[in-house]
Amino acid sequence: MEPAKHGGVEGGAGRGATLRLVPAAAEEPQKARPVKLLASDSVEDAAVCVFSASLDHFEANLPAFKGDQSAEAVHQMRVALRRLRAAMGLFKDALFGEALEAARARAKDLGSVLGAARNFDVFHEMLTAAPGEALSDDPGFYALLDALELRRAKAYRAARAELEGPRLEDFLGDFRKAIAERDWRAAAGMSDEGSARAFARETLSRLRKRVLKKTRGLAKRSPEERHAARIALKKARYGAEFFESLFDADAAAEFSAALAKSQDGLGAFNDIAMAGRLLDDVDAESATSLRPSGFVRGWFAHAAQEGAAHARKTEKKLKKLKPFWS
Repeated sequence: MEPAKHGGVEGGAGRGATLRLVPAAAEEPQKARPVKLLASDSVEDAAVCVFSASLDHFEANLPAFKGDQSAEAVHQMRVALRRLRAAMGLFKDALFGEALEAARARAKDLGSVLGAARNFDVFHEMLTAAPGEALSDDPGFYALLDALELRRAKAYRAARAELEGPRLEDFLGDFRKAIAERDWRAAAGMSDEGSARAFARETLSRLRKRVLKKTRGLAKRSPEERHAARIALKKARYGAEFFESLFDADAAAEFSAALAKSQDGLGAFNDIAMAGRLLDDVDAESATSLRPSGFVRGWFAHAAQEGAAHARKTEKKLKKLKPFWS
């Protein structure tokens, strides 16, 4: 099978299961490449390409992590696993079987390990920005940084153990094989030529409806509800990116960009909640960090208030966002 020449992942029956996005020796973190589907693709063809693209994205970042434990590589691998799990969710009523369930469970486990490492990376960036400048003369602040760095190092050791162990090789090998052999059962019509386009319309309409529901009254929602809204945005964005090549490219890009911006805005709320949990952990073990920790919590609380204004704007923009698949 010849590799894709355009830098994306091509659709079509029997294609997509063994493609690679970048050379195996690449040592720079890699972002996801476009998925290229054809109008003639079945839903099953589309799933093969989307699953393969997510695995390609994940594997493309392994060399960068193994080389210097790149924080960006951790981020990209986590994104790849989230895209894979989102894809499996989109196709769950179309394709089903033990191989898919096993891959879904393993991807969730891997994502949790990488997520722990990523949380410390994000919190370190948050902490050393504006709060760090204000606390630069406080010895307690550096004690707080040291305590967090110890925990981050532990999270990275756990990530390395997972990414260099045999379980990862088994996961990638088994799922690649399942994709190549289409080791699943397809619902009626899901293998029909050209069925991907109609499936995409139905799926994207459902995802958009869920986004509008979850973001209604967003500024007044609880942290848990805002988190659910962010997940809905993320799934809709990934779905749009998976199927965009079946529709108008410019309209699809505009739609995805709007969702990404909204998702990032809500991400600030999620990061603040995550930071609070990490601070709770440190404060429980060290009295030295209590004063700088309290200052940081206050700083983040102020940032959360600013986020409420962003949430109101986000809700208005999403209501005006038109589907590109109609």
